Amino acid sequence: MRISALALLLATSFTATSVLATPLSMLDLNKLMVSSGRPAKDKARDEARKPAEVMHFSGVEQGDKVLDLFAGGGWYSELFSMAVGSKGKVYAQNDSVIWRFAEKGITERTKANRLSNVTRLDKIDIADMDIPAKSIDIAFTALNYHDLFFTYNIDEKTGERTEFREQAVDHKAALAKIKASMKDDGVFIIIDHEAIRGSGYDAPNSVHRIDSNIVRYQMAEAGFKLVEEAFYLRNPNDNKSINVFEKETRGKTDRFIYKFVKKAQ
Repeated sequence: MRISALALLLATSFTATSVLATPLSMLDLNKLMVSSGRPAKDKARDEARKPAEVMHFSGVEQGDKVLDLFAGGGWYSELFSMAVGSKGKVYAQNDSVIWRFAEKGITERTKANRLSNVTRLDKIDIADMDIPAKSIDIAFTALNYHDLFFTYNIDEKTGERTEFREQAVDHKAALAKIKASMKDDGVFIIIDHEAIRGSGYDAPNSVHRIDSNIVRYQMAEAGFKLVEEAFYLRNPNDNKSINVFEKETRGKTDRFIYKFVKKAQ
């Protein structure tokens, strides 16, 4: 018996709808947080970072392709690896400067193909990433956007200055690359430590923070639109003049969380 055109259309529509992925729920994400395969030292940072809420904000789905920028030791790379599953993919990028701090952690995290859906981009500048155009569902960076402008460090005990870059990263080229790699309906999540208003590009070096006005301006200039902000990590009592690595403020900073999409052409 032949199926009518209408019946075929309805059947096709139902099938397509039924197999579409949906964002992981808070219940799903909280289960990932307590997974037995997750390192205990990672779990110890959950209270301060609220990863389930952050990932729910990102709308991550099974099968997604995620780009974790300045991934460091891969703390979030692992969580996204678990979330997207075997049909998904995570790129964990670190340039040569961040690699100096990340090498040990991310090498240990991914040894013996432990996270088989994670592809490391080691010592590769953002603008030089080899990622297919319009392939990324979620671009993500946690507490590292300011590192685009991190060029030196001064030891607070000795006063010794260590140079890490001759000049800041070309943020326009980096953002253009990220934008090109994102799907048209992809999102870009940026989390970072809030700096004192008007502190400019001094804050990324002196206190490892950034004025969120700079982030919003640069993203708009690069062709992104801010569509949502989350407040899970805001702390109005944070002393923004203090380095984020100081004991009294570490894990307690005032952090902004932004979600951007590509502006319609």
